[in-house]
Amino acid sequence: MANQGAQGGARIDPVSRRIVEHIEQVGGLPQKVRTPEAAAAVLCVLSRRLSKGQAQDFARSLPEALQTLVQPCAAHRGLSSDVFDRGEFLNLLAEHLQIDPAEAERVARAVLQGVHAVLPQGEIEHIRSQLPSELWELWGPRRVAA
Repeated sequence: MANQGAQGGARIDPVSRRIVEHIEQVGGLPQKVRTPEAAAAVLCVLSRRLSKGQAQDFARSLPEALQTLVQPCAAHRGLSSDVFDRGEFLNLLAEHLQIDPAEAERVARAVLQGVHAVLPQGEIEHIRSQLPSELWELWGPRRVAA
């Protein structure tokens, strides 16, 4: 899977491959959810939470194979962002992928951590500035309560 494109065909660029490999190594994807589908769903729902300009910048900052998944989401939307919290983000993702919210959290973490590892720091800061801390927390490793 890591060598295939979003549609299961051509080879993907090395940066997209690193993200896909990260998602697959982290694991936790429900059996019925394929890696490209998970990446597209998470990144599209995330783009809804950003302003149109930031969503388009975000899409352009992604490696080529992921750009093709997110560009339509960023291009076909209103100027302002949708306002939703972490719970609604996970519910939207769960609904899109037809999984439960707990599974949606694992999917979101795997995808966002993989993307976080390859995005330019400036782009990460722009995205972070538009997200509430409870949603931004999905970009990092899960913290275990002491």
